[in-house]
Amino acid sequence: MNFSRPLFHFSCPVGWCNDPNGFSYFKNRVHLFYQWHPYSTKWGPMHWGHATTTDFVHWKTEPTALTPDADFDMDGCFSGTALDFNGKHLLCYTGVSKNLQQQCLAIGDGLAYKKIDSNPVIDRRNIPFEYQVQDFRDPKIFKMDGSLHMLCVLKKMDGAGAMVLFKNDSPSDLSVWRFLKVIAESTDGKTKMWECPDFFSHGQKDVLIFSPQGMEEDFEKGFHDGNNSVYMIGKLDPAAFDFSPETLSNGMDYAQIDFGLDFYAPQTCTLPDGRTLMAAWMSSWESPVTPENLPWCGMMVFPRELSLNGNRLVQNPAREMLSLRKKRWTFSIKGVGQKIDVPDARHFDAEIKIEPGKNMTLKIGDENFFVSLDYSAEKNILTFDRSHSINGGGKIKKRSAKLFSVGGGQVFLRTLVDTNSIEVFANGGEVSFTNAFFIPPESKNLSIDSEGLALDYYGLEI
Repeated sequence: MNFSRPLFHFSCPVGWCNDPNGFSYFKNRVHLFYQWHPYSTKWGPMHWGHATTTDFVHWKTEPTALTPDADFDMDGCFSGTALDFNGKHLLCYTGVSKNLQQQCLAIGDGLAYKKIDSNPVIDRRNIPFEYQVQDFRDPKIFKMDGSLHMLCVLKKMDGAGAMVLFKNDSPSDLSVWRFLKVIAESTDGKTKMWECPDFFSHGQKDVLIFSPQGMEEDFEKGFHDGNNSVYMIGKLDPAAFDFSPETLSNGMDYAQIDFGLDFYAPQTCTLPDGRTLMAAWMSSWESPVTPENLPWCGMMVFPRELSLNGNRLVQNPAREMLSLRKKRWTFSIKGVGQKIDVPDARHFDAEIKIEPGKNMTLKIGDENFFVSLDYSAEKNILTFDRSHSINGGGKIKKRSAKLFSVGGGQVFLRTLVDTNSIEVFANGGEVSFTNAFFIPPESKNLSIDSEGLALDYYGLEI
């Protein structure tokens, strides 16, 4: 059975990919690197694949940026970040060698990159306490008060995660980094190792992002079993290097970023126009669903514009998505199993307004293979079900997300569907819900059940 590639989401050209890396703006283009194993559709020795774009829709495959070919990274070039440094593109990544994880740098011109001679620049000698040396990774490099800083995660001796901050005191010598402080750590027993830290500022507030492993499900607070991706909102003191998190709407100092089955390792990029965009891996370690016969395995979410509403992170598709809207159909739905007559229900951008107190079931596919998105007004919950997709939808077939209350009770859903995925942004982007699926290309009907719903459906072309 043949499966098409996504129309407007990035997918790796061949082989396996997972975490986005080095998501950054350099020389008038956005660069997306990614964890890549080019020789198999299974995870393997990590390289850095590389693609560039000017519109987040058309991606140009660039030469491989990093390969595991040095003593300090022979077992893999793991995740990291990038920035424009004195007119050069500076990559910061984790080199893995002989069960050690250490932080390394490479410098390039946007096409070719060279690892610096003094790698690794940060290793266990830089950390003034004991930790599990096989889990120290994913550097986030950024500028603060005119100096380069690096944020990494590590596993403490008790197995819990922590975030540590380093500073480069001499921009002319990138090999010298000073340990500053543990700025955040797992103290509530609800998370284990942390991965993929990120940091950005919005107005007067700072946001920390990370992906904790080993969480137990707590639906009311918004967490699911296994690997999650969360955010903290607060302020990083540039003098004392203290991060003071706010208490969020779930009563904790961190909250879920995306409530779907397939969202992990998010990373941000700041554009010259001031927007902060976020990329993430659209898959999961717990329940991969890519069919075995595909020559590629791995795709990214469509980049999202980030903002804050009080102490809540808000996400919406990058505005460049609107350029793909070519034709609009408007429907009023008040019935059961109403088939929507559109040319292709596998590629669309829809705005759905559900009347107060009304339910909805949206189904994509046919009677043999389909996926569904349900909204329960009584519970104020969205549920995605892929149990009727290829291979039964994987190990985890369903997931639900509780929406925040909205004035008047009307629910607004912005829904992007692209070949193998559905991304839902509820009530202005205060809840995002990302799920991957695989059904045959010919299964492209769209039907909706609802007692009261307005649908603006936009056909897409690139």
